[in-house]
Amino acid sequence: MAATSKLDLYDLLLLKEIRAARSVTGAVPQVGLSQPAISIRLGHLRQHFGDPLFVRTSGGLMATPFLDSLMGDIEHAIKLLNPEESSRRAFDPATSTRRFRLGLSHIAQMVMLPEVLGQLKSLGPGLQVDSIDLDGTTASLLESGQLDLAVGYTFELHNGFFQQRLFAENYSCIVRRNHPRIGDTLTKKQFHDEEHLALVAPATGHSLLDKVLEERGVQRRITARVSSYLGLEQILVSTDLLAIVPSRLARTLAYGDRIKILGLPFPSPTYEVRQYWHERYHYDSGNSWLRKLVFESFTNLPPVFTKLLGAAQPL
Repeated sequence: MAATSKLDLYDLLLLKEIRAARSVTGAVPQVGLSQPAISIRLGHLRQHFGDPLFVRTSGGLMATPFLDSLMGDIEHAIKLLNPEESSRRAFDPATSTRRFRLGLSHIAQMVMLPEVLGQLKSLGPGLQVDSIDLDGTTASLLESGQLDLAVGYTFELHNGFFQQRLFAENYSCIVRRNHPRIGDTLTKKQFHDEEHLALVAPATGHSLLDKVLEERGVQRRITARVSSYLGLEQILVSTDLLAIVPSRLARTLAYGDRIKILGLPFPSPTYEVRQYWHERYHYDSGNSWLRKLVFESFTNLPPVFTKLLGAAQPL
């Protein structure tokens, strides 16, 4: 087969999207071509440049050094040839089958994910969602495009990332509804005398909670520690343990009427929940649409009122 003599805009977009997705399949929703059509076109491009362009690795298709050296020129050419790219390729949730990947804390999975899934089902029945835990690889996953968004407590990211505040959160205490010694309010003495369950999660807002409690000299009789709040409701209804949790999680767990919410006997610390994304995907129409949906769903949520949380401090 003769080598391609000319390149067009689709060829450049193809290289850009395969490099971002690290797979031919992942580029399909972005370039509007079938996987076989992309593979054929990629074969022509390899002949044209006399270079493999991509090689298979444990992390997916990775660009060769030769292609990496061309990416600056390719990006520039795309902008020159198609200044209206973002509007031409506007994201349509009603017809898209894109799989969004979210990095969420366990608490966000319990409190926020159900709302996001409900909205995606309504606005884009073909959309799909993967949720993974936040950890030390979150930044690199955002940078590589293996994550679209990360949502959670403020954490450190190097240059090249965007962040957006969603809402502020505070804390409440929860116990089983038929706790033998605690009624509808929680005194300081009860807080100090009762046994507690604590979360060990340095990358979450609980790192702030532990620090504030230590600074204030607040002591807890911690007899159980967990690394996740998944399954917390069942633990508490089976014991007399107290747990300090984010107030919106407390309200979620209390829906089943087996858990009751108590205000802390001291002012609650607060922390901010934000969403994060990498600048590589700042202008990606699908990523932009998802960020807007999350922002409009959760920004400036109404405070968790005192009447719902006993003596808890409002946000």
